[in-house]
Amino acid sequence: MKWRFALKFLLSFAVFLMLWGVADLPTFYRRATLATVQQVSPAVSGWVLDYDLPGMKEPVVFRWGGTQLPMLIQLPALSMGLVPLLSLIVATPGLGLKRAVLALGLGILLYFVLDVIVVLAYPLIMHEPNAVKDTLGVFTGLVAFAVAPLALWFALTYPTLRSLWQLGPTSSRRPA
Repeated sequence: MKWRFALKFLLSFAVFLMLWGVADLPTFYRRATLATVQQVSPAVSGWVLDYDLPGMKEPVVFRWGGTQLPMLIQLPALSMGLVPLLSLIVATPGLGLKRAVLALGLGILLYFVLDVIVVLAYPLIMHEPNAVKDTLGVFTGLVAFAVAPLALWFALTYPTLRSLWQLGPTSSRRPA
């Protein structure tokens, strides 16, 4: 089963990666994330997000009063975390088609929401940086890119993984 999981993961990873590039999904993902943040940021943080406007020196800028803060997060690169997430879901043995499709859709939505939260937090973390904010910035990037795909996969496929990995109590086990 381990080899089948690994092969299914690698094959789906290659397919998703190819689709990601051919369909130019990183560009779409960037636009969707920035458009969402642009709508909610003023209410959430007070910062206004401008992006891809003619004459802008930086492609993405947060503004608050007279302060301008260029956004350095590379959303197309950050969005690549979806590829391993989707591949892990597809490779999960015993998931079934209906649960797999549901997990894929929820995974995409939750990963998107997480990235929106990261971008919304960006001006709060990067404006007037200090040691605590720098650490928080590195941590949020690590969580969004590396931890989120694994955590979401585990959460979305837990019922299947639980029985597969025998994570819960079984009737054959006796208390010690």
